[in-house]
Amino acid sequence: MQNGGPNDLGGGVNGHTKRTRVLLSCAPCRNSKLKCDRATPCGQCLRKGKPDGCLYAPRPEKHKPAKSMAARLKRLEGMVREMIDTDGNVHTVPADEKILQEPSAGAFVVHGQKATNFVGGTHFMAILEDIEDLKNFFEDTDEDGDETHDPYENAGPPELLMFSRGVPKNKEELLAILPEKPIVDRLMNRYFNSNSPSQHTIHVPTFLKEYNEFCKNPKGAPLHWIALLYMILALGIFLSAFTCPHELEGDSPVPPMDRFKQFRGAAGWALIWGKYSQPGPHTLQAFLLYVEGDFMYNRENRMNCYLLCSVMIRMMLKMGLHRDPSKLPNITPYDGEMRRRLWNLATQLDLLVAFNLGLPSMMHGIESDVGLPMHLMDSDFDKDTKELPPARPLTDYTPLTYPVIKSAISRVFFLVVRQAHSLTAPAYAEVMQVDAKLAEVWENAPTFMKMKPMEECVMDPAIQVIQRFGLASMYQKCRCILHRRYLIEGVPKIEHDYSRRACLDAALALLDYQKQMHEACRPGGLLSRSSWFVTALVAVNDFLLADMVVALVLQNDKFWEEGGDSNWMARGVPMLSRDELLQHLKRSYRIWSEMANDAPEFKKAAEVVQTMLRRIQAQLGVEMDGLDISGSTTSASGETASLANLSLHNSGPSTISSSIGPTAENFVDFGMMDLNSMATTDGTGTCQEDPPWMMQNGYDWVSPF
Repeated sequence: MQNGGPNDLGGGVNGHTKRTRVLLSCAPCRNSKLKCDRATPCGQCLRKGKPDGCLYAPRPEKHKPAKSMAARLKRLEGMVREMIDTDGNVHTVPADEKILQEPSAGAFVVHGQKATNFVGGTHFMAILEDIEDLKNFFEDTDEDGDETHDPYENAGPPELLMFSRGVPKNKEELLAILPEKPIVDRLMNRYFNSNSPSQHTIHVPTFLKEYNEFCKNPKGAPLHWIALLYMILALGIFLSAFTCPHELEGDSPVPPMDRFKQFRGAAGWALIWGKYSQPGPHTLQAFLLYVEGDFMYNRENRMNCYLLCSVMIRMMLKMGLHRDPSKLPNITPYDGEMRRRLWNLATQLDLLVAFNLGLPSMMHGIESDVGLPMHLMDSDFDKDTKELPPARPLTDYTPLTYPVIKSAISRVFFLVVRQAHSLTAPAYAEVMQVDAKLAEVWENAPTFMKMKPMEECVMDPAIQVIQRFGLASMYQKCRCILHRRYLIEGVPKIEHDYSRRACLDAALALLDYQKQMHEACRPGGLLSRSSWFVTALVAVNDFLLADMVVALVLQNDKFWEEGGDSNWMARGVPMLSRDELLQHLKRSYRIWSEMANDAPEFKKAAEVVQTMLRRIQAQLGVEMDGLDISGSTTSASGETASLANLSLHNSGPSTISSSIGPTAENFVDFGMMDLNSMATTDGTGTCQEDPPWMMQNGYDWVSPF
């Protein structure tokens, strides 16, 4: 028999189409000729310790011949949708239910059974929606049960940042890590009553219903919901370790922080196995809590959290969370409000981590029109709500009051940071525009959410006092960063006096907050039961920024020349003396010294302020009233630095990070140096990229941003 040519491979002797063989086993099992259980990853690959290499060949597409122009258009439409959704199932909105959109928007959200995708105006899917002749063919096609390749899915190794030891072999082993139900219930209670920043991104009544269903059928729960549950338990352990450590002692012989890492690792594997790059209903919530856990626990390596934040923001872009739900069709009121909460908190976390590292955030290059979360409690709406009720007035104190106000301030903080990262100095008019926006947002905040003397807070809940501190600290930090560039002008301009005074006033306010919170958290103080807040969550960067601003004003002789054009201090009201500013700096040093034994971050902060005071003493010849600031600092080369000969310098843009970190004596040369870009030495001359005193900036359990 004569062999057929290449064109004969598609059919047999009877002209029938040759059936394409479907490869069901993974590549390593096929190559080794082993039985594959077809799991992801399969058992064979898990036993070999190579889950990353467990890859499956995509199923072949079934091409059906088109019999008419309508069928061809339908097939074309199906091919396009396959590139958007993994299962080819697209939910469209009837014409009478579609929301009117701006002509330039050209955007909508495609909901699939496994993933949700946003389609922007540049995507050909959005272009097809605008072609009237094709709209009649946008009906759901019959499912053939075959899986299709997702162009968004990476065929390479899974997420490396979520690597953890003790990999569960399958879903059953993953669920076996869960503790007994009473312990799960208690840890969930601790999380939802802790005022965690991420708490309001989870609709409590809905989650409770899902949890009760999970208890009836654990194996039927989606992997990403299981990831969310594990992260709630992990954060519950982390919070209980501060507030009620005695409860954790009887749960397990495993140390609490090891259990935290175990549950967080289980959440990471659940996210990986559930393919978090195809985000669904619970993916973003679980991923956000995963990033929050890294932020709170992994203080020494903020870069890991920075990278996780970028992944999280891009996942949200994929789902269209950067667009306000009112601009998109097919978004229910419930989903729309939860999307706003998720987006606002995620962008705040991204901005905070980037600020701590002195790097631009992901948000610098993203246009978004998402509104603030509505001032609604979880009991005000649910999944069946057809229309959201009117927002509660901000004068009503609810669990959402603080997150809503903090989100508003954070949006101005973003503008402040963007100006600070600008490669060219912004015009003074632009600076004053941001200043006006900041003042407006702060003015609109209710009075009961603003800082007041502790003696007036005796009857207030401790959490509300901490919330006031968080809001006020962020407001004053914005003023410091926005105006501090004008403190180091070579020739101070009179028209910039307002900025210099605003920066100094904000720094003095931050140091007053430091004093109030420190006294309130002492044994017997108003917040003594929340003293763990000080040791774990004090905004070290904010207070050190304030210390540096005060020290900078103190050591600049031009600011104090009588009758000089640069003496803007004399033109301020009220007029402050050098001695008054020095007393603020001394008080801050005493506080840092008292807290030095609580955490390495506080000890490092005390050393930094001590160096400032030594420099000021050497330059001005003032007495330090019994403060022990004696001793000389030694550089990495072993030479003793002469503090009196150190001078201010303008080292360039304040937000540029440098891998060459200054030694202790260099902290006084803070002309344009950014606190967030500093590195320290470990005492041996070895430079550390991430200073140990660089703690979470303004992060608190109520909301971090």
